[in-house]
Amino acid sequence: MGVVDPRLASIKKNLGGFKLILPVMSPKGGVGKTFVTALLAHILSHMYTPVSLLDADLTNPTLHIVLGLDAKNLKVSEDRGIKPFKVNEKLELMSLALFVDDYSIPLRGKDVENVVRELLAVTRWGGSVLLIDTPPGFSDTHLELLKMLSAVNRAFIILVTTPSSVALRSIGRIVKILALESMKFVGVLGNMCTDFDDELKVEVAARKYGIAYLGCVPFIDEIEAYFGSNLVSILKGLEPLSITMLKHIEKLFGG
Repeated sequence: MGVVDPRLASIKKNLGGFKLILPVMSPKGGVGKTFVTALLAHILSHMYTPVSLLDADLTNPTLHIVLGLDAKNLKVSEDRGIKPFKVNEKLELMSLALFVDDYSIPLRGKDVENVVRELLAVTRWGGSVLLIDTPPGFSDTHLELLKMLSAVNRAFIILVTTPSSVALRSIGRIVKILALESMKFVGVLGNMCTDFDDELKVEVAARKYGIAYLGCVPFIDEIEAYFGSNLVSILKGLEPLSITMLKHIEKLFGG
């Protein structure tokens, strides 16, 4: 019999402190998943509940950039574990960028497993909801995350797509893979939608694959101008989307 990883008990305890865990995923790169994750974090933390963020893109973490943070200024504190960086009073971030600045770390196989487990085992979270920004595609990182999340049965996937035919087809593939892993969904959220036709394409795809349509984030010109504190200003124009998202999430809370 193999030796049981002692971190597994800590991971189960830490993740068990969340009311809800929301991995944000996309089978395609370039759909704005990290931006959408940051946007969702602000929606939830401003309108609903304290949020913890995990940047699970281990080799290229960029969530801190969208949040307007400089990796060189990110400091972590230790108190019976590692506390995430406080973005504001209701939002915190854990990322490898806190430890390696803007350097990339090539990881594979067992290395990925160890880093994922270490982050989940030693982090002392403070939020009620955990949002996870996953890397694009479906890799060792996703498999290890899903394995760890299965222990607490509180994870619901948010899929992000653009209205392009290639991205929408890829959604179908990842839905099948995640269904085989017995994962549950919040639904599909469109991004970079320019008109009603784009929104309709995402909605039709959601129905086709049997998951909820959560709405669409419109195409935003010069998006980088909104990184950081300006991200909140976008929320004013997204109230219908915010309300729809909260309704879906409140159902998962049981409220």
